[in-house]
Amino acid sequence: MEKRNIDEIIATIEKIPTLPEVATEVLAALNEEEVHIDKITRLIESDPALATQILRVANSPFSGTITSVSSVNHAIVILGLGEVKALLLVFAVQKFFAQAEGELYYRKRIWHHSIICGHIARLLGRHYQCDADDTLFLSALIHDVGKIVADQYFHPEFRRVIDYIENHQTTFSKAEKEILGVTHYQIGAKLLQQWSFPRQVIMQVFHHHAPWQEQNFSKGAMLVYLANILAKLAGFPCLSKEKSINIEHFAASRAVDLLNKNGFELDRDTLEKLLVQINETLALEGDHDIFS
Repeated sequence: MEKRNIDEIIATIEKIPTLPEVATEVLAALNEEEVHIDKITRLIESDPALATQILRVANSPFSGTITSVSSVNHAIVILGLGEVKALLLVFAVQKFFAQAEGELYYRKRIWHHSIICGHIARLLGRHYQCDADDTLFLSALIHDVGKIVADQYFHPEFRRVIDYIENHQTTFSKAEKEILGVTHYQIGAKLLQQWSFPRQVIMQVFHHHAPWQEQNFSKGAMLVYLANILAKLAGFPCLSKEKSINIEHFAASRAVDLLNKNGFELDRDTLEKLLVQINETLALEGDHDIFS
């Protein structure tokens, strides 16, 4: 089967427009030396849909709030500027691709999986005392953006990737290499680089299937990798027919050995406890779709 020329793929990605102006305005404000919450609040409140999304996340059980959050200003205080920045970026990316033609059913599943990964990455950050790293949430939310790009810009091949996965019950990466010649993490990293995302985020997305290959941001990449695995173990893969993960096999895998060598102290019991915590929180969460 003939695969796309890599130069053609890169050229297509390079033609993808920049993010909407509202996102760049908010991000510019967040990058100022002295960030004024009132200014960020006004910018967010100028877009009612955006304000609603921020409030939905702030009221999520994953945010650990006890009382109801009813104002954007309060939501920013609860979530923190780093997380607000992550959400604004991801909302902008989702909105950018929302109107495009493509496999809407699969696209919703991909975003849904990504949302769960973002929540789990936040939980893992607290569990492993890495919650000061505000790139984890963003990297986990955006880790599969390459699949969305493939759906929109290489749709015939994306459709064949889906068929290959469903017929062979294999992984996205293997199917992408077979059909397209490149993977979603390569496509995603290229796009994020073009959009000037932080280098740490780009590398964590690029290495979210093999985080031990990342030299500079290995701990963050490993947490995004683990969030992706736990999301699938919790029953939230991108595709129901993609290759499943067995907790027994994963606990005894070389991947877990590598995670342990990097200080994660992970075993079957720890995985089970994390899954219980994740499932309990998801049960409280109800509707996980922060993009609706």
